[in-house]
Amino acid sequence: MRYSAFISYNHRDRAIAAWLHKALETYVIPKRLRGRQSKIGVLGTKLPPIFQDREELAASSDLALSVREALEQAFSLIVICSPNGAKSRWVNEEIRVFTALGRRDRIQCLIVDGVPHASTTDGADSALESFPPALFENGGAEPLASDIRPGMDARWSAKLKLIAGIIGVNYDELRQREQARRTRRLAIVSGLLGVGFVFALGLAVFALVSRNEAVRQRDIARQKTITAERTVDFVKSLFQVSDPSEAKGAKITAREILDRGAVRINQSLNDEPSVKADLSTTLGEVYSGLGLFRRGDAIIRNSLLIKKVDPATRIRQEVAYAEAKARQGDYQQATVFFNRALKAAQGKDASRDELVPRILVGLGEARLAQDDLSGAEKFFSRALQIDVARLGNTHPDVARDLEVLGWNDALKGRFTQGRNRLERALAIRLRSQGNLHPMISDDLTALGSIAYLQRDSRSAENYWRRALTTDQKILGPEHPDVAATENNLARVLLERRAFKEAKPLLEHAVAMITREQGDALDELAYELDNLALVYRGLGDDARAENLFRRALTVARIHKHRNLGPILANLAEVVCSRGDHRAGFALLDESRKLMAENYPDDPWRVAWADVVRGRCLIASGDKRKAAAIVAASRRAISERWPDDSLYGSYLRALLRQLGER
Repeated sequence: MRYSAFISYNHRDRAIAAWLHKALETYVIPKRLRGRQSKIGVLGTKLPPIFQDREELAASSDLALSVREALEQAFSLIVICSPNGAKSRWVNEEIRVFTALGRRDRIQCLIVDGVPHASTTDGADSALESFPPALFENGGAEPLASDIRPGMDARWSAKLKLIAGIIGVNYDELRQREQARRTRRLAIVSGLLGVGFVFALGLAVFALVSRNEAVRQRDIARQKTITAERTVDFVKSLFQVSDPSEAKGAKITAREILDRGAVRINQSLNDEPSVKADLSTTLGEVYSGLGLFRRGDAIIRNSLLIKKVDPATRIRQEVAYAEAKARQGDYQQATVFFNRALKAAQGKDASRDELVPRILVGLGEARLAQDDLSGAEKFFSRALQIDVARLGNTHPDVARDLEVLGWNDALKGRFTQGRNRLERALAIRLRSQGNLHPMISDDLTALGSIAYLQRDSRSAENYWRRALTTDQKILGPEHPDVAATENNLARVLLERRAFKEAKPLLEHAVAMITREQGDALDELAYELDNLALVYRGLGDDARAENLFRRALTVARIHKHRNLGPILANLAEVVCSRGDHRAGFALLDESRKLMAENYPDDPWRVAWADVVRGRCLIASGDKRKAAAIVAASRRAISERWPDDSLYGSYLRALLRQLGER
């Protein structure tokens, strides 16, 4: 078909339609999906064209011929739902024409205003109805819908859901890729402070360790320029209390320092706008570095409202704002502000040469977000070249450049080179910033991930143990990053059957995520599945089955990539208690999802077949089980050693079959 989608909307919603049209047509399909057969054909770099604008229609009873032809040539229909669209004659007609073509199942909705089902809800104002009535004619069911009304889906999330529906992949495949980009940017931002305020970040973070370290940093800061001295005086005041007995030698948390600073900045420094703007920007970046992203971004955005700021400080503010836009997934706007800041930083009026590498890293991250790994590498390499020439080989800014280059290498499959670069970055940070800097944990986590991808589980475990210790010291035991690190470490432990050691890590991670982010967070699909495997390994099948079913519920809600493995794991427990029919049904679904979601991991499909072999033995069909296991054992053996979770399971099954 000529069009991948037809956007149906009322002219009053033209601005939203224009945004959606541009967002869909400029979306770069992730590299790993290109060449895959999809609902719209073999996937390339971009989606086929999106039809948006229709001709002005005459007051006739039929759609214009060109619009009807476009509908016939469109694979899917996206309806922009609002009270305007619900009342629109042409929106309803376009839905009817598309439905008549037998494509009702290819209709998706984007709710932008109003109240869905207001016309059929008692007491509701029917004038606020969002859905066009044609959607429900002739027994039509409610289509899949994304919702960008305030408080609902973010625009980037809604866009990915629509694209997933068009090409027929799991939303989670696209979301995880997008989230990886965002998470990587958030991890980097804490190390990107300007030279003049590096010590301010040190004061805030090292306050977690001791008051004395913060005072030492303050004393060093007194040797800086007049503006820096004034800033340090302000930071110094954040540590003072009216009653010396109030502190009683207790440690002060970074969050307490930041909150106190934010209040005081807002109430003072009005006669020194440049100092106020620069310090506000620094505090915003430190908030973000501690995982408080909304608070940090709000402070940075508000700092741009300060007037009479000198040009050099304004450049730094714009860089921080560009980074905030990137954290929100708006890479297009981030690129605009990065380019503007780059031009100003290299200008004669307010030269900020020291910010140029940081800006280049930001531009590279934006390219990385669009899967342009080669383009990203060029920006990262330029930043490294400038920093080495300016600062030498042992400066933290050089470590930052090596970190982004190392991760880019890993994404391109150059694991050894990426690992070497990250090891160099880690050594620089340990030597220059100590073992309690936030980026130490990020480097260790990245190194663990690369080692795991290289199937070096022992090294991955060592990296993640160090990362967990660092996270707990810097962030405290209840920070979300701690839960992620606990899950990573527990995974390698359970893979080598250290169930008792993995259990408390996973229980703490699940409890923390459930308490702070709810029991339906998509990431819980991993933690619950891993915890269930631990209980299965410890012989508590009832608890394991309960956890597998909780994981299954979360995975189905989010169409999670881990759905296939969860189904296979649950089937193994179900079969072990004698419900073979239910087990085989779960395995049928699991095997299909394994093939779709893990095309490069043949052991996944083999695992579903091995579990089927166990179920067949339990049901009395040993001959069929032997054939299935024989066809699957090689893929499992090549991936997992005999003493691992999966290798030992295979060996036990072969013994049941009388084989070696």
